[in-house]
Amino acid sequence: MQDNKCFKGLIPAVITPMKENREIDEDAFDEYLRWIVPQGVVGLAVNVDTGGVVGLAVNVDTGEGPTLTSEERSTLLGIARERLGRSKVLVAGLTAGSTETAKREARIAADAGADVMLVFPNTGFRGMPQDAEAIRGYHSEIAEAGDIDLMLFQLQDALGGIELGEGSLRALASLERVVAIKEATFDFSKFKRTMALFREIESETGREIAFLTGNDNFVLESFLWGCDGALIGAGAQDTRSLVRCFKACSEGDWEKAVSLAKSYQPLIDAVFAPPVRDYRTRTKACLYLQGVIPNKVVRPPLVELAESELEGLRRALTAAGLKVVN
Repeated sequence: MQDNKCFKGLIPAVITPMKENREIDEDAFDEYLRWIVPQGVVGLAVNVDTGGVVGLAVNVDTGEGPTLTSEERSTLLGIARERLGRSKVLVAGLTAGSTETAKREARIAADAGADVMLVFPNTGFRGMPQDAEAIRGYHSEIAEAGDIDLMLFQLQDALGGIELGEGSLRALASLERVVAIKEATFDFSKFKRTMALFREIESETGREIAFLTGNDNFVLESFLWGCDGALIGAGAQDTRSLVRCFKACSEGDWEKAVSLAKSYQPLIDAVFAPPVRDYRTRTKACLYLQGVIPNKVVRPPLVELAESELEGLRRALTAAGLKVVN
């Protein structure tokens, strides 16, 4: 099982570069990872206790995971595993319509080198009241089939998520293979309540479950409130600034943390502006504008950002101090 310390820092939810024909671009993906991972060790000791980029999340929402085939997801995980080595955690996104499909995907991901499955909410559990035992059973079968650790996912409705009630969260937290939760309701009050619940569960059981923010709209506040780390799409681009902010918060350097947030948050807000679902295409566009990836192609049903929409992102990138080459 993964140690809680391996989550203490930034886990970028990485994008998946595509060729013009909308096939995955393996070479561009590898180059992108070569660009992003070193940003987490600039000015830091290479040690998970200090923060930094402590891992990668592949095949998640930012990476258009639901649009990829099983073979493509396996390929991307293999590239990421090689690039990360064994000292950092590799998180694989899991989306599935059925339990059997989820179990099969967990086995594929584990064979490809994933350490942890980020289990996306299954639409079969939408609506109230929730069936806590059914939700627990779904996650349990995934962990057993893949012989792999799990990260729970509390996700806002606008991105197809489900907000889990206390009963469901307690039932899930009782699973031995649950090592972390990503909280991404984009609601600070809900974030605080869920974090308090998991701290209470830790106190009751003696088990540590890493509490990660997925709330790109209040990254600094998440750090200040004491989350263990972050697994966020915003980490896919201005990675260095987020790493430095997390480190500043961990050292109690609040002035530096606030200064960094004032620099990076306007860019994040531009990317995650309504409709929030378009953050995927905007993130790719930003990386293309920086010259990190060769184009901004996305896979349908996502729609590539129009040229007329790029100027606002150019301004946001420049204001954040990032180089624009396209």
